[in-house]
Amino acid sequence: MTKLRQIFVCATPGEGRCGAKGGDELLEAFRAEVERHGWSPATVLRNACTRRHHEGPVVFVYPDDVWYTRVTPEDAPVIVEQHLAPARVEL
Repeated sequence: MTKLRQIFVCATPGEGRCGAKGGDELLEAFRAEVERHGWSPATVLRNACTRRHHEGPVVFVYPDDVWYTRVTPEDAPVIVEQHLAPARVEL
């Protein structure tokens, strides 16, 4: 049995918001990384605005309650490995 973990990526459009800071590209990078592992793309979801525009793009991992700020597509593999890979082997 695996623990369900999800990655929420803020990609809210608008000037100064996460979407304008690369949120859409970041969302796609996370989805591609998850699919590369053969896991469900539903593991990565678009998040509603977090109101943390100054720290964007912002990523939240549930249920770990871990927030990442100023995330780039290059960060996606590390975050996926850190949070999703261990969940696949936990009972």
